Amino acid sequence: MESDMALILVALRNVFRNRRRSILNIIALCLGTCLMVLGLGWVEGYHSYVYTAMQNFESGEVQLIPEGYLQEERRLPLDLNLSGYRELKDRLLSVPEVREATGRIDFSLRLSNRKESIYLVGRAIDPESEANTTVLADYIHSGDYLSSQQGGVLIGKALAERMAVQPGDTVYIVAQDKYGVENFIDIRVAGIFNYGFPPIDKNVVFMDLASAMDLLSMEDEVTRIVMRLNQGISPEKGVSLLRRQDIGGEIHSWKTFAQATVSAVETDTRSFYLMLIILYLLIVLGLLNSMSMSVHERTREIGSLRALGMKRREVLGLLLAESGWISLISAAVAVVLSMPMVWYLGSVGLDITSRMPESIPVPFGEQFYADFRIRHFAISLAAATLSAMVGTIRPSVKASRLVVAEALRGGRIA
Repeated sequence: MESDMALILVALRNVFRNRRRSILNIIALCLGTCLMVLGLGWVEGYHSYVYTAMQNFESGEVQLIPEGYLQEERRLPLDLNLSGYRELKDRLLSVPEVREATGRIDFSLRLSNRKESIYLVGRAIDPESEANTTVLADYIHSGDYLSSQQGGVLIGKALAERMAVQPGDTVYIVAQDKYGVENFIDIRVAGIFNYGFPPIDKNVVFMDLASAMDLLSMEDEVTRIVMRLNQGISPEKGVSLLRRQDIGGEIHSWKTFAQATVSAVETDTRSFYLMLIILYLLIVLGLLNSMSMSVHERTREIGSLRALGMKRREVLGLLLAESGWISLISAAVAVVLSMPMVWYLGSVGLDITSRMPESIPVPFGEQFYADFRIRHFAISLAAATLSAMVGTIRPSVKASRLVVAEALRGGRIA
């Protein structure tokens, strides 16, 4: 035990004695470890943030839709609807796993300010329950959020600028009701919202549910009910539980309505991981060569140690212990160096709205945050240690088997 401890301490002295070589190896390992930590956190953040954002901005976790609505969704049918909305909502809220449920009516409309008309998507919402289901109420740029007591609409900032309207102005909406009759309403602009997600900001108008029901001849009817589940209940489990309630209609997870987003995220995640692995391998290949050369350059030193009575096992242990110390020092330095960036990306985030193409089917919001986990550090440190050991073990085994006389002459390790 004492001899092993002495060997470990000698290995530490050797690390500091061969400063130039050790510093180069430590820099390479630090670079690889920092890259791995930041890369894993970035990918994890992208994956979890986009999925969470999609649920918070748009889809909730679970939705109830009429039978056959999914196949006709592109035409925004009003004849396929859920009747008895208030009673249906109360029934859903009686399920212990359901935290909130809110009705919506999606429909086509023509918005006018008397100077120009634009065809858009209308989304009628139950204001109070929608505020507990999505983050719309948190993204009001100016004016007020919708209220059940006072009719109004919310318009995206980009659309409001285009149409030169402000909170308090009156706009005009034309839409076909569920019978195909074209109806007209003049309504107040309650507020301007800004999601930072152009497909919604430029193309969707939010209206209070009561006003929309009058406009569309929908008597306590909605086209979907969006739900949030209690903490710890996954969307898949929620779907399974709700389908057993015999509520009617179709129950689907949020992923059913966000297939483009899910596909894009999965493809990007695989690409990120592949790129990260390639970059790390390039760093590791240089490290392996450096660690191997470190052993090759010390043939005479190894011969001297053998001549002084050190056994082959002890020589091998000494060289591996040096690699272990280099890994440990590199890990400590890498953690210290990466912490500022970890804190910044995880807490402050990056403003990416100006860099996102408008066609991307992902609601990022205004800030992107990385998501760092303890396992990311563990994986990165384990990879660094393994890389150092792999680079040392083969030449170390061969060096320990050299004939003492040949090693003292500086014989090369085969």
